[in-house]
Amino acid sequence: MNPTRYARVAKDLMQGITSGRYPVGSLLPTELELCDLYDVSRHTVRAAIDQLLDQGLVSRRKRVGTRVEASRPRGGFCQALASVAELVQLGQNQQRQIQDVRQFVADLSEAERLGLVPGEHYLCVSSIRVDRVHDSLPQCWSEVYLPRDYAEVIELAREHPDQVIAGLIEQRYGRAIALVEQQVRGVLLTAPIAQALKAEAGSPGLRIIRHYREENGDLMAVSETVHPGDRFTLVTQLRRDRPAG
Repeated sequence: MNPTRYARVAKDLMQGITSGRYPVGSLLPTELELCDLYDVSRHTVRAAIDQLLDQGLVSRRKRVGTRVEASRPRGGFCQALASVAELVQLGQNQQRQIQDVRQFVADLSEAERLGLVPGEHYLCVSSIRVDRVHDSLPQCWSEVYLPRDYAEVIELAREHPDQVIAGLIEQRYGRAIALVEQQVRGVLLTAPIAQALKAEAGSPGLRIIRHYREENGDLMAVSETVHPGDRFTLVTQLRRDRPAG
């Protein structure tokens, strides 16, 4: 069974549920129908459905089928990523609402925390990200840091709120994201961020810092997002390396 394949099946089914294609109370297609639909094995389909079960989205009964129980994963938004392409397409589910744009010169503490070059000029785009399908609470506070040379991307970010800024840099400047470094850390929500996200100050959250790099290692952008702990689940898959020979 290919772990990436079942993750993609689970992601598509999850999007079908959250978008209303499979409404609450309805039955998902049978395992055999899903095998035909996605051209995968029965083991892959079962692994995908198990992921939906873990999120509280569906229930499974013998001789009845797989029933949709909720339109959103337990614990809020669930992000399952298997490739850089899927990360760049993240905006399909969320929409950016820009709150502020500022220019700054990176000091030593900012450079160390974010992996920037001390003394260099950068732009910071601060945004709230919301679910495009459901009129619900904000999903996260996001700050994207990019070299000042990419200033033209700011207007594109306003015109295309459903696209990740690093992806817009690719399109506008002909760059290509080859590597994304991701750091996840538990934090407590500060008062300003909690207020923007309509959450309780001091409550648990997750901070994710992502460095988007080209093949030669050059930094294209850095994003820093803070999610309330009860609104976000990050799914990561680890595959064991096969022994050589």
